[in-house]
Amino acid sequence: MLRPRRIAAVAALVMCLVGVAAAPAFAGDPYGSTTCSQNPHPGCELAAGQDGTTAGPDQGVSPPRSAPDDGSTGDRATPPPGDVALGPSDSAHCAYVRSDFQPPAAPIQPVGLRSTPRGSGPRVVAAADWSGTLVVRPAATGPDGRPGSWYVYQCQTPGLRDALYRPPVWIADAPAGPAPAPAALAEQARNQLRLAGPAISMSPVRDQLVQLPTWLWLDAAGWNQVAATAAAGGVAVTAVAKPVSVVWSLGDGGTVTCTGPGTPFPAGADPKSASPDCGYTYRHRSLDEPGGTFTVTATVRWDVTWAGAGQAGAFPGLTTTSTVPVRVIDIPSLTTGGG
Repeated sequence: MLRPRRIAAVAALVMCLVGVAAAPAFAGDPYGSTTCSQNPHPGCELAAGQDGTTAGPDQGVSPPRSAPDDGSTGDRATPPPGDVALGPSDSAHCAYVRSDFQPPAAPIQPVGLRSTPRGSGPRVVAAADWSGTLVVRPAATGPDGRPGSWYVYQCQTPGLRDALYRPPVWIADAPAGPAPAPAALAEQARNQLRLAGPAISMSPVRDQLVQLPTWLWLDAAGWNQVAATAAAGGVAVTAVAKPVSVVWSLGDGGTVTCTGPGTPFPAGADPKSASPDCGYTYRHRSLDEPGGTFTVTATVRWDVTWAGAGQAGAFPGLTTTSTVPVRVIDIPSLTTGGG
């Protein structure tokens, strides 16, 4: 079926061209032409103008330009003043889009047209049986019984010319493939986990002291479960990473394993007090090492489990690591007193 607005617009333009062609010659004869082609896509070009010659008793009238009928541009003369050539940028961008169109049960009939005058102005061409209301029903299955939708040809951007009307087409939905294996989705979910490196904190804040307890801890905000989900084909699997321990390598050969993030050093506490859950005491200074510092490394181990689609499992643990340089100095009074 043709869209009433497009029918009216094309018909009105054709009537205008006919009216122009029938007008008497004044300063120059007007002309109009229509060129239709199927390649590269169905469409028509409409042209109208004035040849620019002066008509008189002793002068002939220049005929309108001829237009090729093969759809090509052909060799056209330079257009007279006032004409505008349409380029690709003037064309509307059109494509088939999914819609809720549903064809009527009755056979499709050609649209009847009628021409009626509007006041003292030009006549208006409209569909004779057009009620102004289009009723559609959502399409669930097509003529072949398969799920899908009707697609209609629509133009998404304004243009000075448009392709000819194209009928709706039925496109069936792609057949559903086999459901993905939950274990494969679990692997994808694990790869999507975003585990940040641990934020190291120590006390004393600046240099560590030989024979004085060092408190070790991580930012508690980073000691939380992290989850990621992968889904496909109606199946969803979630992987969860949980921090379970942190191994501290203090740079002087010593290591400490803590089962939690550690306790921050409380303000005003005795500097000689030891951490209740995660600490270390240096026995040698770092000033004798290359660069004068020890490299402290914190490695967090994460347990990773997954569940989904009625199944569950576990992956080998993941680890995240951070390092900082630490200078360790000695104070003779502490060293002597501490042996």
